[in-house]
Amino acid sequence: MEQQMFGQLDEAETSFLADFERWLTGYFKEIPWRKIERLKKSGFRLEKAWAVDELIPRPDEGRLAKMLARHGARMVAAGRAHGDRLVRELHRRYGKKKLAEYPEFDFDYLKDPRLIPAQAVEAMEKRALVLAGNVGSDIVAAVKKIVISHLVEITREEAEQQIAGVLKDSRNRGSLIVTTETTYAYNRGRLASFAEHQVDYVQFSAVMDARTSIQCRTRHGLIMAMNDPRLAANTPPLHGRCRSVLVPVYSAYQPELITSERLNWDEVAPLPKGWRTAA
Repeated sequence: MEQQMFGQLDEAETSFLADFERWLTGYFKEIPWRKIERLKKSGFRLEKAWAVDELIPRPDEGRLAKMLARHGARMVAAGRAHGDRLVRELHRRYGKKKLAEYPEFDFDYLKDPRLIPAQAVEAMEKRALVLAGNVGSDIVAAVKKIVISHLVEITREEAEQQIAGVLKDSRNRGSLIVTTETTYAYNRGRLASFAEHQVDYVQFSAVMDARTSIQCRTRHGLIMAMNDPRLAANTPPLHGRCRSVLVPVYSAYQPELITSERLNWDEVAPLPKGWRTAA
């Protein structure tokens, strides 16, 4: 079940990155090289750096923000749907009620807006606006620096090579952002589902391999009450490209999991410097 769930997340990320690539390459095609060359021939001086500001276009940050917000809302809905599936499985395995007594949860999380909480959509929109603004500003700053360098010193070929480097870095950044934002939205969708179904504990589950971070490795398998004030600070993502998730635990069904060792979070690794998670 988990493998199928993560496969759906990978598909959603692939779809976003295809849109991001179109957004990104579309911007770089708009760099006005002819105007830049005319400015160079006119005898550009650093005192006229303001002229470059007028030449360099800004990316369509509004479009990127909408893309990010839409993806985030879909991942919240996916988290809710998958959370419900996990809860149903626990009821099926441990509960006394028959499976038929629990409501079905069958829908296309990519299309059904009724299952996306309004407050989650609003939160993802706010995050998306900040992210899009940061990405746009950083791209413009990098392009402007290269253009000024070309106007003063380097050749057109060298400038275009450096621009290609900015494009590559921006692609990598897009991949980092979408993976981290997927984990952020998805786990909050899961928590919403767990709260609705009166789940009383969650277990931290990391993808354990050679790339697992110290933050996730030291938390893997630990359990925390849903009403624990530390939950927000320990809800993935705990770092860039984090793929950890929270898993539902009912103390009534699985009392053997609620041990003092699993409830002890005193030895977990601190979050990376400057990292801030939000509820």
